[in-house]
Amino acid sequence: MLKIDSGRLQDPKILSPIEIAKECETRGRLIVQFSRPEAYTPAILASLNEACGLVKDRLQVRFYGHYGGRFDAMTLRHLPETRNLAVDCLTAIDNEEEIGRLPNLRLLDFGVFELDRPDFLRTIELRHLARLSLGENRKRNFDLSPLADCELLDSLFIQGHSKGIDGLEGVPRLRTLTLSGYAKKHALNFVNGISTLKELKLILGGRADLDDLSSKSLEILQIIRVQGLATMGDLSRLPALSALRIEDQIQLKQVDLNGASLKRLALINCKNLVELPGLETQDQLREFSASRVALDLDGLRDREWPSATRSVRLFSGKNKWNDDAAARLTARNLNERGDLWL
Repeated sequence: MLKIDSGRLQDPKILSPIEIAKECETRGRLIVQFSRPEAYTPAILASLNEACGLVKDRLQVRFYGHYGGRFDAMTLRHLPETRNLAVDCLTAIDNEEEIGRLPNLRLLDFGVFELDRPDFLRTIELRHLARLSLGENRKRNFDLSPLADCELLDSLFIQGHSKGIDGLEGVPRLRTLTLSGYAKKHALNFVNGISTLKELKLILGGRADLDDLSSKSLEILQIIRVQGLATMGDLSRLPALSALRIEDQIQLKQVDLNGASLKRLALINCKNLVELPGLETQDQLREFSASRVALDLDGLRDREWPSATRSVRLFSGKNKWNDDAAARLTARNLNERGDLWL
């Protein structure tokens, strides 16, 4: 019996390819992960490789930890069938170019803190990747310009790196982009060149405004804990925007919704946010959430919401008020469970 916790099989001592395939069929996705070299014997790797051949990208093989040591990527020569690989949360690595020699690789999560190799992406066959996640290294010095070769890339996560990020302009299939720790000195105007982009998430990093961000295709925007952000600016520069989440933005005092046509809006832990000009124009708004903000919550609770609105969720610092507000909104059929990222 496999001991699987939260969809992860940790340092297994034996592996049955058939059992792994059944679990992937049942769960949809499974991660087999190793934290130390002793855990992946040749027998384990052989069985794992067979399982990868059976279930393709529904099985992720992950190497992480190796605390006090290094991960030797020569291990990957035993896993030519691997399509979904994570080599992350590592301090050091040897023979990292072996990743680029995996013939079937389609999904890659990579993060090695002490790797000082700016040209690392040139060792990867980027044309075949559908998803890529790049964690930061100590120097944050990866050259991202080779990403221009990503013909099939749909989803991209980048933590800390920025050199050559203009290479993303024109990537033909990129739909989802997450930038974590993106420095304020670097512009966001390259986003407008990604004509297929549907979702952008900015996490951490810092900047005073988003005035250099524009996109004709962007539908979902999430701004989370970006230091120093004081204004969202004119949202009409994002004409396709339908969902907006803003979280942990302490300096933000207003969000001007004029020029936007939203279906979902979530405002979370923006303690100085007091104004939402243009809220009255949002007649397509289906879901709204406000938590730990300085807005007039009584007014939001009692206002006449558009006929399109199905879910209004309001949270103050007082449980009694929260319960009363929830009861009142339920009585008005404004309690449909929606996707507000909460």
